[in-house]
Amino acid sequence: MNLAQQHILLARQSIYDKKGRVFAYELLYRNNSEQQSNVDNSNELAGIQATSSVISQLFTNVDIHSIINKKMAFINFTYRDIVNKIPALLPKERIFIEVLETITVDQALINALQELHHEGYKIALDDFVWHEDWIPLVDIADIIKLDVLDQSKEDIMKQLLPLKHFKGKLLAEKIDNKKQFKCCVDLGFDYFQGFFLNRPDVFTGQAIVENKAQVLRVITELNKDDISLDILENAILEVPRLSYRILRISNSVYYYAGRKNHSLTDAIFRLGLNKVRNWTNMLLLASGTDPSPDLLERTLIRAKMCELLAISTHYYNPHAAYTVGIFSTLDGMLNESLPSLLAKIQLSDDVNNALLYYEGELGQLLKYTVDYEQARFNDFDDAQVPRRKLSESYLKGILYANGVLKALNY
Repeated sequence: MNLAQQHILLARQSIYDKKGRVFAYELLYRNNSEQQSNVDNSNELAGIQATSSVISQLFTNVDIHSIINKKMAFINFTYRDIVNKIPALLPKERIFIEVLETITVDQALINALQELHHEGYKIALDDFVWHEDWIPLVDIADIIKLDVLDQSKEDIMKQLLPLKHFKGKLLAEKIDNKKQFKCCVDLGFDYFQGFFLNRPDVFTGQAIVENKAQVLRVITELNKDDISLDILENAILEVPRLSYRILRISNSVYYYAGRKNHSLTDAIFRLGLNKVRNWTNMLLLASGTDPSPDLLERTLIRAKMCELLAISTHYYNPHAAYTVGIFSTLDGMLNESLPSLLAKIQLSDDVNNALLYYEGELGQLLKYTVDYEQARFNDFDDAQVPRRKLSESYLKGILYANGVLKALNY
């Protein structure tokens, strides 16, 4: 496979038991074509982005079964990930929550890990070095990983001494040669990991890229307190690639519980609103590309202006008008013709005809908006909307777009 034509999505490294069988895989962040992780574990944001990338790739761009088969996956999580219960998005039967050695241990972290442990999630402490602050974590850990790189047998024994009453399993990591491996076997380790046994394998593929403009309206809808299931489903369906990923995530999670989803409604119902919100934010964080600020601003102005004009003309569904405004620049967002894009998603005839031919009430609202945007003021001589309403709606659209762009740091 030509790596220049594919993205390196993630890597895995095998973890072995005493009989030389693969027990699990540690999943490792990889940045595009880089074959090393290059993650600064002391940088919280870098860690969050790395974790987001691994989870996103595992459950949306590749097949989890092909990566880990029937084994478990060790995944690094940051302090913020754990406190926000991000691991709970994933199936407990498939993962170890790997707690990094650089993490800050406080009561919030302890409480979150205890809750996850109570829910059935398995905990692994990475690169463990004994400190009394870690005692509550040792009590709930299933596996403790000790770094044995360049360590003598005496050094390793010193690391093991405080763990003589530990009831879980011990994993020796960064085993670099045969002598070290034999030493760890003799000292009673249960699992083994390192370059001597296996170097990380990389997995490539075509990443499904989202951008902030595409998921923007979905996030807006998801965070409304009074959102209904119908509105939520319609919002996600408006972003075809996002709806595909939500379905794939849900099927990946629930497949292993014997419940495969067959519709987006089913997926949303089973995942629940909070998990869908978390996944959407996760996918946004893991995104690699953004539209130009100008295109995003124009899209937001159109959407808001269409919505406000719908309200002022008493059109029964202002939400549909907003949707038409968002989709009116879809060709620019995805670099594909609008007819081709609309043929791939299921929209009502009213919305399709408005977008393609300016037909119907929605089409008229969109035409008013586009004409005003392009300063074709002579076209408003026979308009059924007062010019004052047009200018007010446009100015409010600008204020709305500026607010959103500011929130997104554009």
